[in-house]
Formats: sequence, C-alpha cells, structure tokens
Amino acid sequence: MKKRWISGAIAVALAAGGYFYWQPSADDANMTQPVLTVAKGSIEKTAIAVGKIVPAHSVQIKSQLEGIVEEIYHHTGEQVEAGTALFKIKPNPTPQKLTQATTDVTTSQARLESALQKFENLEGLVKNKVIPSNYSDYIQAKADLRQAKADLRQKQQNLDLIQSGESSVGKSKLSSTIYAPISGTVLNVLVEVGEPIISTESNQAATVMMSMANMEDIIFKGSVSEHDAAQLSPGMAANLTMAPYPDVVVNAKLNKVAVQSEKLNASNGQTASGNFDNGFQIEINKIHFPDDLTVRSGFSATAKITLKAVNDVPTIPERALQFEGSNPSVLIPDESEAGFHPQPVKLGLSDGINVQVLEGVEQGQEILDASMMMGVPNA
Repeated sequence: MKKRWISGAIAVALAAGGYFYWQPSADDANMTQPVLTVAKGSIEKTAIAVGKIVPAHSVQIKSQLEGIVEEIYHHTGEQVEAGTALFKIKPNPTPQKLTQATTDVTTSQARLESALQKFENLEGLVKNKVIPSNYSDYIQAKADLRQAKADLRQKQQNLDLIQSGESSVGKSKLSSTIYAPISGTVLNVLVEVGEPIISTESNQAATVMMSMANMEDIIFKGSVSEHDAAQLSPGMAANLTMAPYPDVVVNAKLNKVAVQSEKLNASNGQTASGNFDNGFQIEINKIHFPDDLTVRSGFSATAKITLKAVNDVPTIPERALQFEGSNPSVLIPDESEAGFHPQPVKLGLSDGINVQVLEGVEQGQEILDASMMMGVPNA
C-alpha cells in the first residue's frame, strides 16, 4: 500500500513538472512576436505612363506633281541636310491632260496674236495723232495684250511641267525634284522607283513618299489615368525605362499634359475599340540618354513621374498598421499580459508599401507586425 502511494506521488510530480516545463513564459511569448523597427527612408508617390519614344519634330514628304518615281537619292537611316534632293519625279500625264494642255497653249497663242494685232492698229492711230493716247479702246488694247501674254506664259509653264516636270515662274524655278524641308534622319522610304504617286493637288490623299525627323530631339509620348492627370503639372521630374533596355533608367522632365482626353469625345460616344477610355496624353522631354545607348523612333517605354517625395523620414510598412475607423495605430510591445498596447500614429506620404510616420513613434523604435499577429482585433 505504501509503495502504491509513493508511485502515485512520483507520477503526479512528473506530470506537474512536465506541464510547467512546456508552458511558455511571458518573456518567451514576447520573444516570438513579429517585431519591426521604425526605419529612416524615402517615400515617393508616382504616376505611371505607358507610351513610346518618338521624335519631337517629324515630317512626311509628299509630291506636288503627279507622276512616277524616277530616282531615289537617300534611303532609311541616312542623315540629310535641309535642301538636299530626295526624289526625282518623272511626269506621267494622261493623254487627255496632255492634249488639253497643248490645246490651251495653241488657243492662248491665237489670243495673243489677235490682241497684238489690235494693239498695233490702235498704236499706229495714236502715232499719227488720229486718236489721243488716252483713248479708251487703246488703253483696253494695252491691257488685253498684257493679259494675253500672261495667259500664254501660264499655259506654256503648265505644259512644260506636264511634259518634263521643269519650269520657272519669275525668279522661282519649278522642279520635279523633291528637296528635304528639314535637316534630319530618313525614318523610312515608302515608295520604289517606277511607282506612280498622287500629288498634293489631287482630290485623293497624296502619296506619302518618305518620313524624316530630327533624331537629336527625342521625346516620350504616352497616357496616364484621369486620377494621375489631376495631379500632374509641367516641370515634374520623371524617369523613363525603355523596353529594349529594361535595366537603364533615364532622367527627364514632364513637358505637357492634355487638357482633355483625346478619345473621350468620339463622334459616336465611344472609342474606336468601342470601350470607354479616359487616358490623358502627356509629353516628356529633356531626356538625358546615355551616349552609348542606341535609340530608335517607336521604342515602347514606361515613364514614372514623381508627384511627391520625402527623404530621410521615419517610415514603417503599411502592413504594420491597424485602423479603428479612419484612425491608424501601431502595436507597441510591452510587459503587459497581452504583450503589447496600441499606439495612435499620424501618417504622411505613402507609396502603397511603406508610409511616412509624422507622430506617434520615433525612428529606431520597435513595433509589432500586425499582419503576422493572430487573434488581434483589426490585425
């Protein structure tokens, strides 16, 4: 009986010792709590725009004369100066136009001969003092003669252009050679030798023969949401990342922000794709490309525009916050039974991941990661 009692007492003692051994102390519980430290950092609030790299100034080359491309003097990628010959156009008039132009010249010649004969007759009468020099018919004959000469000259110039593509008007020379209107790079050549083209004087859309641009002046064009557009203003700092160079970040400045969405007020109330689009166009210039970077027109790019920024301020991860209504707080570890207490904080700028703390905690202070706390209200 005594042995049984001793054995029971030993068993109870072992069970009690095991219970207290495996129970964590308050200090141990506090040590397992997820702790964060209020750190010094920088917060930026940014707007994202998606677009492409394009020249600030580009032109399309078209012909003022209809005809066939006879010669192409420059090709894609070449640098040309303003006034450089680009194309030679060979006139290719229809038989009807050529016949009409020839007939117009013949008719004008006949009118000139008639006007000249009338003028000479009246001029003889004036010289013989039969009629005065201010006689109305004589004055009209002078005017008709000048008009007939001008009409013949114009008809002859038109025939010359139709036949050879070359003519002159006063000191100006008309030519079928097309010259570069600006200095720049040939972006593309859209016609081939022997291809017929439509002129700018036609009722149809003129043929675009070439595109040129000044590749030394490059800008970014893209769009932002209406929420970001409301906060943008020219002069804001921006960073560009181009698709071919994802690891290169280029500094730039916001230059223009559209007053309204270009696609918002379509004639049918919808965009071309049928979907509502509230994108606002922006333009970014003063792009500082590295010297060893090859940039081509049309590169897709993403722009990050800095709306607001603060540096060297106390910051915490947003996941550490708790909210009671609209009032934020953090959990401060302590020696209480719960192991923490809430501390109200006043927040500043946020980038969606980290947030600036204005009041409530200080840099270097420890707080608990509320997102990792189980069973804590609002955590």
